[in-house]
Amino acid sequence: MQRPRSAVAGIALLSALAASGSADAGHGLINSFAGIEWLPDPGVTPDATIYPLELAQEAAVLRLTRAPAARLELLRAQARERLAELDAMVRVGLPTAAQRATDGYATALRAMRQLIESAANPARDRAWAEELLAHQYMLSTNYLDLPRDSRQAIAPMMTLARDDYARLSTRLPQRTKDALFFKEEEVRWSWEMAVAADEQGL
Repeated sequence: MQRPRSAVAGIALLSALAASGSADAGHGLINSFAGIEWLPDPGVTPDATIYPLELAQEAAVLRLTRAPAARLELLRAQARERLAELDAMVRVGLPTAAQRATDGYATALRAMRQLIESAANPARDRAWAEELLAHQYMLSTNYLDLPRDSRQAIAPMMTLARDDYARLSTRLPQRTKDALFFKEEEVRWSWEMAVAADEQGL
């Protein structure tokens, strides 16, 4: 999913905030997420009558998948699809459907958390930590492209990703935390710009 206006809007907002002293110097100017895999096509969205069937099919596939690595990948795909569904529902101004996507995202995160906390695996934990940061980055950088009167529905999913990342980070070695510092800062800066846009009526 493309971001046709957010970069331009972000630069304009950064200039305005810098002039007012509200922006931290350097944040957002170096993109540590260059080349990330963006959101997939949302497919069947939560406003569709067959959406419960879509979720039931996903759940059935997950139940039949025994290998932990394969289950993790399925849950990763489900979480990303919920992100795309939320984006799609916010764009058309359907808050109830947007909440369904957020609820589904929470479900995927809970299942992922159970798998991750069942066994130590530093490489897997880092990969999921980076994925959660990418989720927050995509939500926040897409924000200015979304309709002003409905985009606040993004915030609950942003909170879920942020809280899960904070919980996971307690398991990470210090060297991994240090390596993720710039991504954390870029996410923080990007979300601050999104919140500031609302505050300034942009």
